[in-house]
Amino acid sequence: MKGWIAAAFGALLLSAGVATAQPATQPRAPGTDYPNRPVRIVVAFAAGGNADINARLVGQALSAQIGQQFVVENRPSGGGVVALDTVAKAAPDGYTLLVGALGTHGLSPGLYRNLPVHPLTGLDHITINSLSPLVLAVHPSVPARNLAEFRALLAANPGRYDFGSSGNGSTGHIAAVMLVHMLGVQANHIPYRGSAAAFSDLAAGRTAFQVDTISFLESHVRAGTVRGILVSSAERSPMLPDLPTSAEAGLPEYIASTWTPWSAPLGTPMPIRQFLYEQIQVALQTPAVRDRLLQLGNVITLGYTPERTREFIASEIERWTPIIRISGATID
Repeated sequence: MKGWIAAAFGALLLSAGVATAQPATQPRAPGTDYPNRPVRIVVAFAAGGNADINARLVGQALSAQIGQQFVVENRPSGGGVVALDTVAKAAPDGYTLLVGALGTHGLSPGLYRNLPVHPLTGLDHITINSLSPLVLAVHPSVPARNLAEFRALLAANPGRYDFGSSGNGSTGHIAAVMLVHMLGVQANHIPYRGSAAAFSDLAAGRTAFQVDTISFLESHVRAGTVRGILVSSAERSPMLPDLPTSAEAGLPEYIASTWTPWSAPLGTPMPIRQFLYEQIQVALQTPAVRDRLLQLGNVITLGYTPERTREFIASEIERWTPIIRISGATID
């Protein structure tokens, strides 16, 4: 009997020790009680895409770290402009966040004549948590196995070859226009409703090439349905390690990636944005988040402070707007 009591008392002490070993309070933004209720993450794209996966992975980690729920809400309408407008109109208290991409933050100022929310003047920014390089892929019937042959083929046949994209003004469209412009050749753009629809015609040989994210094209390149020509990044991707970079292919200036920015309504206090930045840095280094993002071909970007994020977005707008003008693409 005494042994049973002693064992029970020891178990009680052990459980008490475990309880007291845990933090007494969850992390909060300095000088505030933020967050003291669930936080909404508005994603500018449909569920299942790269931005959505980034938001959900990081959001789950934030929920565990901070002790409040970070809930994803997808608002894919209007090419992401609906999500921009939704977040811009929310209270600047840190309880509504935006996760976008190159399209929403870097391309939209050049695509819309009447953009309701400019990403620089209508939002505050927190961080960029990853980059995702793009891949140039051709149909196997296209007689080009490298960039030099691709350039020579298009140069010898101006206007003969078509390329598809997920839509007019999409990242794939504008990135392909940049590539064609840098190569000094011509090709015809055919817009589709989404990358999958564009790829269907590429796989059937009705279009010649497509520029899209590595996470989308990787399995098709591996299967041999299409032939990868290059990955538009400074370093080779572990997803397709045999695929040369732009520099290795002979066009080092062709660097094209989509990226995943976290933003907030204009006027969101810096202590809250700094707190979220720091917590996202922690989340990105947890194995569950880090490993999954890397598996999807993302390059994790640590150190993008709110200030650095704003500078990066400004530089991307400046870099892509002239290409948008060359493309002639407009959305409204």
